[in-house]
Amino acid sequence: MEFFLDSNIPYSSIKVFEKFNYNVQHARIIGMGKSSDKEIIDYAFQNNMILVTRDVGFGNIIDYPIESHKGVIVLRLPFYFNSVQINKTLLNFLESIEEKEIKNSLIILDIKKYRIRR
Repeated sequence: MEFFLDSNIPYSSIKVFEKFNYNVQHARIIGMGKSSDKEIIDYAFQNNMILVTRDVGFGNIIDYPIESHKGVIVLRLPFYFNSVQINKTLLNFLESIEEKEIKNSLIILDIKKYRIRR
């Protein structure tokens, strides 16, 4: 499984995904730090990657229906969360979920729970 981290996700989150041996790219590292939402979702789709973002707009299934992407994880965390807190939330999530649940799903990840829409 491959993940694409939006520019609003800390660089240090790359290590969380690598811990599970996932391939991961970060928008800012590949020069997409200022790309539009459409460019971000299109890049993830074309490269068969699951998008990880803090942009709650990607949770809108009217604008981004399930078939328009390979999977989206929206982190719905407090704005004051630092990279350590974000990474801990991601780590706990990845430890608790099976890969098949992530693919082709919209996942809203809160502090201690997540919701899946397929």
